[in-house]
Amino acid sequence: MAKAAAFLRARKEKHMTYSRILKRYMTGDDVKAVKDKLLEIGLLHASTHDKYGNDTYKAVKTFQAANGLDIDGVVGKYTWAALFATEPGAEPIGAVTVPSHIGADAAEAIGKSLALVSDIRRKICLDALNQAIDPYEGEEYPRSFYIRGGNLYNKDLSLNVMAESKLNSYFSRSDYAPYYSDGREEMMREAAERSGYTITGADCSGGIVGLWRKHGVENSGFDANANTLYGSHCVQTNAPQAGDLAWRSGHIGLVVGGGYIVEWVGGAYGCQLTKMNNRKVYDFIEGRIRPMSKWSAYGDPKKY
Repeated sequence: MAKAAAFLRARKEKHMTYSRILKRYMTGDDVKAVKDKLLEIGLLHASTHDKYGNDTYKAVKTFQAANGLDIDGVVGKYTWAALFATEPGAEPIGAVTVPSHIGADAAEAIGKSLALVSDIRRKICLDALNQAIDPYEGEEYPRSFYIRGGNLYNKDLSLNVMAESKLNSYFSRSDYAPYYSDGREEMMREAAERSGYTITGADCSGGIVGLWRKHGVENSGFDANANTLYGSHCVQTNAPQAGDLAWRSGHIGLVVGGGYIVEWVGGAYGCQLTKMNNRKVYDFIEGRIRPMSKWSAYGDPKKY
């Protein structure tokens, strides 16, 4: 029986081809094939399911260190090739369509990255991109306002659309004054009216919370601030991929791939697409691009 099982496993591995980057908490037949191989070479003590857990992560890093590979615990094309003694092929590239209001260069880079991740990551990122303006594409108004305390999706999973009554309630909050002072209220009211009151609203953590509610990562009553999202719901990563979170104290964003992030920045900016390593946003009040502070760390969500 043991020989038969080994034979069947070998046949499966032979026909298993590299199709995506594998990271912690992912599942699938390709993850199981990696675990079986690590078990076979003595780096993993068991391979009973197809989840990429912490033991697999540690075993991959050990294998990478022994084979002169980048030690990141991620099974990319070179680690896969070393594990299965194959020639490394090109990274898989799909035809993921990015919303048309995103600039061509960003759309190409993001689209390629989204082809490499799981369906849940892809859906979350595309949903976020629908809300974000590309600061280099010259949009007149935000597509989603920065609304302190707002979540992108409500508890009934409807979009948090900024109707006139909601804006009136928001602007009546004196404790939120810094978020709608200095011309922000006027800009937001004009944008909302011209849109027919269809613009959504959220703050930085509320964007992530809403996306996780809508796509079933968390239940519809889930809520958390930026520091809790990163500190309690993620594992730090040095190799962020689409669907991971970018963090600095008190602020959070969603990595959408290709070196880009979607974030609800502030009252003068709303939701924007920013570059991971050259973070700049468009100021709708002053009419200019403004540089922003660097991210401190990246988090890989535990639930997907």
